[in-house]
Amino acid sequence: MEQRPITLIIADDHKLFAEGLSAILAEQPNFKVIAIASNGMEVLHLLNKQLPDILILDLNMPVMDGEITAEKIRQLFPQVKIMVLSMYYTERLASKLTEIGVKAFVQKDTDAKKLYSILYDLQNGGKYFQKIKPTSKSSIFTESDLFQKNHNLTTREMEILRLISEDYTSQQIAQKLFIALTTVDTHRKNMAQKLNLTGKAGLIKFAIENKLR
Repeated sequence: MEQRPITLIIADDHKLFAEGLSAILAEQPNFKVIAIASNGMEVLHLLNKQLPDILILDLNMPVMDGEITAEKIRQLFPQVKIMVLSMYYTERLASKLTEIGVKAFVQKDTDAKKLYSILYDLQNGGKYFQKIKPTSKSSIFTESDLFQKNHNLTTREMEILRLISEDYTSQQIAQKLFIALTTVDTHRKNMAQKLNLTGKAGLIKFAIENKLR
């Protein structure tokens, strides 16, 4: 009896990466990519039409980031297994995603063979969370990780806060991060509210005082 392929949806706002990953997975007869989304809202719309076995999800996406998307999917579509594939990997994120119910947290520099193996394990009820090596580039995020947690900031908000501290305008931030201008403005308002600050000057002052510049 022929085995049914593992169905996948890829959610990543970098089109070239998502299409490249889809092409790599398509080379394997046991995988079938049924859709690609560029943000969290698109993912939810797709899941209302068709459920994959596994969702491969990026963290930094416009409109609705990966962390919030994962929470909503676990509430609405608990049968979908979630693999987070991200440039950023910290112990805090790993712990948070485990609490949400994410089944795997993998860095984007993982090779194809390893990725196939993780996907097979997930389909068979396994989990996979990478261990951070002391020499890994991701270890640079450890200090700021505690800062991020203490101030209840998301990964995207931290990214934008650093750019604000370097005198980037909202338009420049939007272009650099490939997100909408309205998304940047929303993040700025949210940060100002969380940190009890007023305007760009307040955010810049806060970033300098906390050595984010």
